[in-house]
Amino acid sequence: MSRGLFFYTDAFQGYDMGPQHPMRPIRLRKTFELLDSYGAFGSVELREPHPCPVDVLERTHRHDFIQAVDYLSSGQHFPYSYQRYGFGTGDNPVFPGLFESSLLYTGASLDCASAIVEGEATVAMNIAGGLHHAHRARAAGFCVFNDCAVALRRLRDRFERVAYVDIDVHHGDGVQELFYDDPSVLTVSIHETGRMLFPGAGFVAEIGEGAGRGYSVNVPVWPGTNDLLWLEAWDAVAMPILRAYKPEAVVLQLGADAHALDPLAHLLLTAQGWLEAVKDVQSLGVPIVAIGGGGYNMTTVPRMWTLAASTLFGLDLPDATPESYAWHDEIPRLADEAIFEPDEASLSEAKRYIDRVVAEAGTTLFPYHNL
Repeated sequence: MSRGLFFYTDAFQGYDMGPQHPMRPIRLRKTFELLDSYGAFGSVELREPHPCPVDVLERTHRHDFIQAVDYLSSGQHFPYSYQRYGFGTGDNPVFPGLFESSLLYTGASLDCASAIVEGEATVAMNIAGGLHHAHRARAAGFCVFNDCAVALRRLRDRFERVAYVDIDVHHGDGVQELFYDDPSVLTVSIHETGRMLFPGAGFVAEIGEGAGRGYSVNVPVWPGTNDLLWLEAWDAVAMPILRAYKPEAVVLQLGADAHALDPLAHLLLTAQGWLEAVKDVQSLGVPIVAIGGGGYNMTTVPRMWTLAASTLFGLDLPDATPESYAWHDEIPRLADEAIFEPDEASLSEAKRYIDRVVAEAGTTLFPYHNL
């Protein structure tokens, strides 16, 4: 069995929403080249991804939505308003090659899950994935197809219980919605509260419905939350439920936008604080599909994903980045030197909010897991 698999192609650069859009595909190349400069692919097998087959995609997305993406991408006449499918906004513009590039990042996550299902690896990674806001028939939040859900459905071909763990600063609303009534998929998301940040969801009270009640877990945190408080909430809510659920495999969404330097959110995490959650998921001892996600500071994303890859693949990478790395001058090391701290009033407010979240989770969620 391969120690680990990493799916990458420079064709990922085709998912490009324009020079003014915050999600810039160069972050993928910077991450890949950083890992390559460390010699990581001497230990981790590098593979080219395949586009997601449309019949597989239809297990997650409605046929008319898939057809709409194809029509809009190719410039064909489209009989309906594209706004009905979430396109045409600043978040989700239409661009040439939209369909093909979306199939490719989705196919890479499918390839990761298939490698786990077929016993080829215990960890498989696709940094182009993690597009967790896509809905069954609507693009949203920079996301077209929900590769997270596609990977989860593929894992369910083999495993009875799978978990989706999302450490992006934004709530994983699209994934939660798609599995809201399904107890075979536990969704766990720790994120900045929807009271302050897109998509305006992910409150503790969103616990699932029907047979899935108790299997949607949300851990919202307040702006100004630092490493210590974020990990306090994570340790108090997310990890006890994950351990009690005993998943047989995990999809780990590695959004890097909870970092203090990210321009689209308001948390104060360091790379190494965020990494503690990755280590905790690894400690579950089950196969992991690791996928990318948000992250809009071009110096923090490559080093955070490199730290995650180092942890998940069992690599021993020095903190100083190689001088041969093209962006060594702007990314000289992996970990943060500075610890980001809010003022005392903000810290107290963030602490009070987390205390309420932990108490509410204990009341509304823990009984479903015998905690």
